[in-house]
Amino acid sequence: MKKNVTQFLLLAFAFVFIGCSSDDKEENVLNVTLQDKYEIPTFTVLEIQASDAGATAKYEWIMTKNPLNQVTDSVVGWTKDLTFAAIYAGSYEFTLKVTAENKKGATSTVVNVTNEPNSFNPYITRIFDFDPAPGMLANDIYKDGNSKEDVTKTALGRINETSVGYPLDLGGFGGSIVIGFDHTVVNVPGTSDFRVFGGDVTNPTGAKGNPPAPGLIFVAYDKNKNGKPDADEWYEIAGSQHSKSTTIKNFKITYKKKAVGEPLVTSSALWTDYEHVYCENSKGETYYLPRPRGKKEFYPLWATQTTVSYEGLKLDVDFKTARAGQTTLWYSTPPEWGYVNAINPDIDIDWAVDAKGNKANLPGIDFIKVVNCVSEPMGLCQQQSSMATVFAGAGDLHIIKKYNLKKAN
Repeated sequence: MKKNVTQFLLLAFAFVFIGCSSDDKEENVLNVTLQDKYEIPTFTVLEIQASDAGATAKYEWIMTKNPLNQVTDSVVGWTKDLTFAAIYAGSYEFTLKVTAENKKGATSTVVNVTNEPNSFNPYITRIFDFDPAPGMLANDIYKDGNSKEDVTKTALGRINETSVGYPLDLGGFGGSIVIGFDHTVVNVPGTSDFRVFGGDVTNPTGAKGNPPAPGLIFVAYDKNKNGKPDADEWYEIAGSQHSKSTTIKNFKITYKKKAVGEPLVTSSALWTDYEHVYCENSKGETYYLPRPRGKKEFYPLWATQTTVSYEGLKLDVDFKTARAGQTTLWYSTPPEWGYVNAINPDIDIDWAVDAKGNKANLPGIDFIKVVNCVSEPMGLCQQQSSMATVFAGAGDLHIIKKYNLKKAN
């Protein structure tokens, strides 16, 4: 009898121990949920949302299947939700691992990517804003009576759906253009994503007449999917000169147009109006843009305001005249990468940073803004008139590569 009681007690303790171990194990398991499957076309950003595990939770997204090269166990994200886009069709598999305090959980999902139903254009298809600053060629595409909408339409005709667009002049410091694609340019890790087309910088050490100024590049992802860049946050492409000591932040220039009927100041057969556009900048410098004999108006003729100010980053291009006192030839050093009119025209979306310099981690971009970021003295030309940013469009390198399209120089 005593032996039976002992065996009974041992069994009871065993059941209690097993039950407690099972309960402890269940208490340490975190319930993580994901949608089982997704289906999207190529060049489309997908938001994969996970269940919320609390403020202290840590997330790790792992791509366990890549249909292109079968690479597995690649960590692709550390946030609760994952943004994903692909340029090639196939089945992509992901595992999400979550840790919250002393609990752990994991789950998986599959994303089936199909080929896009329509052929996307690899080049820009829209201009949302065209705002050249005063400069020698600011009215290059203007015709009498044109509104800003008319000028923007003409500008689009020059660079629309083409890899070899006719260059647009953005004028002096602060002149800008905002353009868009008909799709999202996907941010593919470890490679360049789009190319910007501009002027000729193939011989940066030689004297040039009217060398193209570099253009600062901003990018935006259409997160709200309204097809417009109005409510989207802009991020700067941090190029090769972003952190240099010669780069000036918050540089500002104000341009003032001469009043209607104000007499010209003429003192040269070449320069008919030395006081054509009055300028002042944040360094306390004041100067004029003189108008040459051709009497081309430097101030945008469709603009309704007579005073305009621009503020932003100013880059140094080692500007140097070829000969003392001359006004038509000079040396300039273009930036290495990360700008329009840089030596390397290809852009990696991973270079995008926010206003504090933090990496943006964008899944892709839909919009690009180019801004003239150079202000240099130019002899009789004074400042801004010839040092203009030349912009001729942009192209999605992934589509160009995917369909073996010819790359423009």
